[in-house]
Amino acid sequence: MKQKIEREWKSIVCPELKERSLVMCEWALTSEKGHVLKKTLKQVDCWNPKLAEFGEPDCHWGCEKVITKMEKEGR
Repeated sequence: MKQKIEREWKSIVCPELKERSLVMCEWALTSEKGHVLKKTLKQVDCWNPKLAEFGEPDCHWGCEKVITKMEKEGR
């Protein structure tokens, strides 16, 4: 079995701010003979500057659930 890391940018509706946001997803892939056997979300990096500003609401990383659901649905 072969293992590798894959990164991709996704545009999602942020569950914290209820607006479109860009996130970078890092996936751990396990494959064999060119077929992906397992794809696991390892890290999410948010590109929404509002969540990084002092005094703004804390992020609870609800986007992980959104991204996982999108992946299961094949989006």
